[in-house]
Amino acid sequence: SFAALANAFASAFAAQQIQPQPAAPQPPVAPPFTASGAQAEFGSKSLPALFPSIDSKTILDIVSHSFQPLELPRLLSPLAARQDYVAPPSSAPSTEHALALKHFPSFHSLHRPLLKYFEVLGAFAASSGKAWEVFSITRSLSEYISHLTELHQQYKWSAVVIYHIEFHTARIWDMKAGNYSSWAQPDHNLLSRLVYLHPLPPPSSSASAGSRNSSSKLKRPVEQQICYDWNSGICKTTPCPTKRRHVCRTCEGDHPSSSCTK
Repeated sequence: SFAALANAFASAFAAQQIQPQPAAPQPPVAPPFTASGAQAEFGSKSLPALFPSIDSKTILDIVSHSFQPLELPRLLSPLAARQDYVAPPSSAPSTEHALALKHFPSFHSLHRPLLKYFEVLGAFAASSGKAWEVFSITRSLSEYISHLTELHQQYKWSAVVIYHIEFHTARIWDMKAGNYSSWAQPDHNLLSRLVYLHPLPPPSSSASAGSRNSSSKLKRPVEQQICYDWNSGICKTTPCPTKRRHVCRTCEGDHPSSSCTK
């Protein structure tokens, strides 16, 4: 009968409902970190012992945040380390800018001592024993290195190095207040004032021997180029200050590449 059929259906449905559901898969668990000998080698050493090539006064200046950006060559050059730092007149920023180009004529001349400076800051943070703070600080410093590298690849070095000097000087005041995270935050006001107006010129096309076609290949006009700073989250002004296109560098959609699903 219909009633019997309905009862059978209800019983079957109820039996399905009380069946145990499969357990949700557990997320993978990372193994504990181990580094043989690391604690014994570094854990009990002082900062001067960790950096024997840097004099103790310089290390103290770095961790007390009185070490100035133009002093970075002292971290690699024994001769520069023996010379006292003389600050340029505060009323003459152009003097400081000229010294920046003299001390750091190329990206690599800044990159090496800046990494050493960040190593000292990282070791100083590690001496606190606070693992999460150490991770946060070292990640911020690493992100600034990536930011500086991208600027070097897209803009004239004479503009980028001045941006670094002013950016680094501002970060000193932040670090004195205990804020290291601002290293990871590009200063768009400084970028607009010092960097964005100085893009690298397109590479000149050179003719290959016996090939007329290669001599006629020119780089696309800047208005047709994709803004890589926008894709990286650095350029936040629309329209683009460099007149490049704010589109995905993967599919040319109206979203940054970090949001692209293709």
